[in-house]
Amino acid sequence: MKLINSIFLLLCISWVQSTTKFVLLGSLGDLARKYLWAALEENLWNTDLDVRIYGASRHTSSEGQILLDEILKNLPKRSLPLDGLEKKLSSAFRKLSDGDKIISESKDMANVLFQKLNVAGENIQHGISGLLKKLNQSPHEIKDDVSQLFEFVSGVGQKVLGNGHKALQNFLPEFKNVVDDFAKKSPKSSDELMKTIKVLLQHSKSRFSESKDAAVALLESMMKTGTSFQSRVTYLQLKIDDNYAEFCKDMSDEQLIFYLSIPPSAYISVTEMIAKHCKNEGVKIRIAYEKPFGYGLESAGKLFSSLDRLIGNENIYLIDHYLGKSITQQISLIRNSNKEIESLLNKDHVHSIYVRLLEEVDCEGRAGYYDKSGVFRDMLQNHATELLALITADVGGPDFSAAKLKLLNSLSKPNQHQVVAAQYHSYQAHVGSRSSTPTYAAVLFMSDMSRWENVPFIMMSGKSQKSDQKDVEVNFKSGGRLHVNFKPPEINLNGKSLLPETFTSEKNPYVTSLHNVIRGDKTLLPDMNTVLASWNVWDHVINLPKSLLLHPDHRNMAVSRHGKFLIAGYTENPMEQEHVKFFNKAFMVSDHEEHLYEHVAHDVVRVIRGTLEESDGDVHIAVSGGGTILGVYKYLVAYSAKNSVPWEKVHIWQVDERCAVDHANARYLKKFLVEEVPTILKSNVHFMPISEAGCGDISKYQEEFTTVNSDKKFNYVILGLGSDGHTASLFQNSILISETTDFKHVEVDTSTSPQRLTVNFDLINRSDWVSILVTGSGKRDIIRSIKEGEKYPVSNVVNDQLTWFIDEILL
Repeated sequence: MKLINSIFLLLCISWVQSTTKFVLLGSLGDLARKYLWAALEENLWNTDLDVRIYGASRHTSSEGQILLDEILKNLPKRSLPLDGLEKKLSSAFRKLSDGDKIISESKDMANVLFQKLNVAGENIQHGISGLLKKLNQSPHEIKDDVSQLFEFVSGVGQKVLGNGHKALQNFLPEFKNVVDDFAKKSPKSSDELMKTIKVLLQHSKSRFSESKDAAVALLESMMKTGTSFQSRVTYLQLKIDDNYAEFCKDMSDEQLIFYLSIPPSAYISVTEMIAKHCKNEGVKIRIAYEKPFGYGLESAGKLFSSLDRLIGNENIYLIDHYLGKSITQQISLIRNSNKEIESLLNKDHVHSIYVRLLEEVDCEGRAGYYDKSGVFRDMLQNHATELLALITADVGGPDFSAAKLKLLNSLSKPNQHQVVAAQYHSYQAHVGSRSSTPTYAAVLFMSDMSRWENVPFIMMSGKSQKSDQKDVEVNFKSGGRLHVNFKPPEINLNGKSLLPETFTSEKNPYVTSLHNVIRGDKTLLPDMNTVLASWNVWDHVINLPKSLLLHPDHRNMAVSRHGKFLIAGYTENPMEQEHVKFFNKAFMVSDHEEHLYEHVAHDVVRVIRGTLEESDGDVHIAVSGGGTILGVYKYLVAYSAKNSVPWEKVHIWQVDERCAVDHANARYLKKFLVEEVPTILKSNVHFMPISEAGCGDISKYQEEFTTVNSDKKFNYVILGLGSDGHTASLFQNSILISETTDFKHVEVDTSTSPQRLTVNFDLINRSDWVSILVTGSGKRDIIRSIKEGEKYPVSNVVNDQLTWFIDEILL
């Protein structure tokens, strides 16, 4: 397959009995930015290994070599960071002794011995940590630990410094001998060891001074992007099938690692060539793939099936660079080590959890790519979901991937009123065409795990925001919070930092990914099952019917949660709009779908208040079923929290019901309104009689209505409109138009619930106020037909205070 402007970087590492070849595949410029500089920055190549690097692209060998040399020449020249080693050692010496003198002297020793050498700092750190842990144990254990540590350090020192710096070389075994002598004498306390070390450090200071300048000069030379690095880079063309055949011929007893930073569309073809020519007997292969993993659930499933068939699941490494961030890895460490934090992460303490990945940058210059993915595929399905799982999945078990899978499988499938989707105004100019791709989204999830029952998880991401905000916020019922911030990197509980003293700054996440693949460590990486579980959720969200909110200032758009709903741009003073338009001889309000819900809810609250001002009696509100009514519920919940709505004087009635429990309209009314507004009296909510057996006796509902409602009318009724012209459960020819009974059991021609209970036209038409709410692009034809005078069941709704609320896209 033709790979445009691609490059292979081949790292050959000599092990004791085999060779590991590390192949990095991707855009030449991208690899230079992400990996070559990162490798220098983190000292990845400057190790005790035999290193050889090769490259390949669509260019000829000579052209490719020139390009690669130019990039290497222009890489920044700077010393390598010390990863906070000095701070770690200083902290360690403070634990050994409270004396200022030995700390200051130890710093000089540490600076030269560990910092300036700058080799295998992590191994030294682990060795010292092990030593410190054993100081209160037996001298023989101390001796063994120190022996191993200084044998390693001495060997590295000789390789780095050569034979010209005997003073520094000799110091290491001398230090080791002091500890050996100490162990043989078996003194009674570790204080005697400290006294011995203190004297040794004082007398050794001059020895360090003798070799310090020469050692530093040598190491600084090695740290620069000069011959020591550039001479390892040559050019090799690896692009087509024959290239792979030539590259992999005669391989045996080798480790072969491919790291693919290429378009996902090339994953299968490249893997096929690798499997065909490199998967020989005795050769071990690992392949790492950068996200995205598929375009949806179906494509991800096909991708993983093909890769598993070609190379085997155990050899596949999925890379999400957010999981390579140092601050992300600290989340897992803190949860596993801090019992106080872990005891708070459950429904008893947590009020809500937010994952925000908001970016100030817009899509100009890359809108062509972005338009194919949008915010859901670009950030939410992968990065945001992985972060949510890190915070909420159970830890402590042997298999964290299984815990993540359990968490992802527990997430609810949001409805359209739990999703806010928007697009910044200049996006269509950037993409160069009309586009419905969302550039901002906020999504509310719930989990059915007992640990997280009724705790909302809100994930949001977007381009062209007023500022960058990348964080995870756990809000506690007590008022405190656990905050994970990515820029600057920090984790704090109620303002107190939880990061260890040794944490200095964020490392390059791509280098961490390289290390994970080299080590064969999949601990925090995504796997096929968790990615598919994530797609199962996000496919549902992506395919929800939703319309974009085009706010005047997308950068300042606010999203708030009210109960189990998300609302964009909600204000305490809802809009007022005069009913000056007309439709089918009645008043009409046409607006964006989202604003229609707010209009209707505002009408309901206005009628409740107005009716109670005129009378001491109760108010009777009737609601239809279906999903459209959820949009009104969410604003009623919001108004109830912001304003004083006298719900204790309000009765709520159903106007239609499906006689099938699994499809019942009552579940929406209960879950999204009654349970979310505590001032609604449950005794004032009247559900039509249904059960597992089907429809109940509608005459009892009629009797209840007559007994409770002395006026025998609704003060306000909300109806929907089906794409076939029905309203409530009043379908064409389903009941006689002249029927005067208020409620009736009817049969309708639908497969899911042919048995229904419904209100009748007479009761609808004698109500004080009637609203018909019409949303959804699929109803354009029925609106056009009604407007042209055709008769449908809804045409029999006739009321002096009838208002049509119609989505503007239908007109």
